[in-house]
Amino acid sequence: MDEATRAKIAASIKDLPTLPSITTQIFAITSDPDATVEELKSIISTDQVVAGRIMRAVNSAYYGFPRQIDNLTKAIVILGFNNVRSITLSVSMMEIFKPTATGFNHSELWAHAVGTAHCARTLARANFPRSNDQFFLAGLLHDIGFVALNRCFPDEFMACVSSAINQKRPFFEVEDEMFEFNHADVGQFIADKWLLPAGLVKAIGCHHRPQDAVDDLEITYAVHVADILCKLASFGSYGDNEPFNLSSIYEPAKRMYEIGEDGPKSELKNEIIEDLEEAASFVNILK
Repeated sequence: MDEATRAKIAASIKDLPTLPSITTQIFAITSDPDATVEELKSIISTDQVVAGRIMRAVNSAYYGFPRQIDNLTKAIVILGFNNVRSITLSVSMMEIFKPTATGFNHSELWAHAVGTAHCARTLARANFPRSNDQFFLAGLLHDIGFVALNRCFPDEFMACVSSAINQKRPFFEVEDEMFEFNHADVGQFIADKWLLPAGLVKAIGCHHRPQDAVDDLEITYAVHVADILCKLASFGSYGDNEPFNLSSIYEPAKRMYEIGEDGPKSELKNEIIEDLEEAASFVNILK
């Protein structure tokens, strides 16, 4: 994003979403290879909403444990560190995606965010396993700019949504015409204000224009690919899935993640299908 675009966004976007403090703590601890279950538990215990949803998750039909799990320590041990990290990051971000009065389908946006997060994590697991959590969070936040646009420009934003749907065009193209910037630019601006890692910031900002990225290509391409694969699977149908197809994926990103003419290679495709099934259950658990 160039300085002129950044200046326009700074002058226009006055009501930025706030990053929940627990998210910052969780991201820090999950980036530490020496972090322990007890350390994660101590953070989760400070937020009753997050703790409650983890307990709800572990006792859901999805996990199918024969006995009721009645305390957080057991829940973390049973679910596993990775599952708890994903649930906790997701739950902590849910408040940002809460519905507004404009009519934009935030529940589908949230579903798409969760699906993209799971898909990006699958790509990381197969190629860059040490970066699972960062890829997951980048996927979860890649469309955060929608939230700010909807909050700051509700009428103009909904006009963009309506126009994009009627013309069967991607939202970001119509947003560029309306605002001279788009939700990915706004998302990058927000992530930068939140002081998130540079790679994560870049992935959010370039997920529709990965050709603009000159570094952090692995995470940027993963979020770009995951976003489109979720659109093709109609995972989160909030308005602009139709204009996208496999040819929408940037060629270098296809090569990096072995996306062929028929989609991901069979082994990766099966993993993505399984992870999107998990994501669908995840969305239902977290409602």
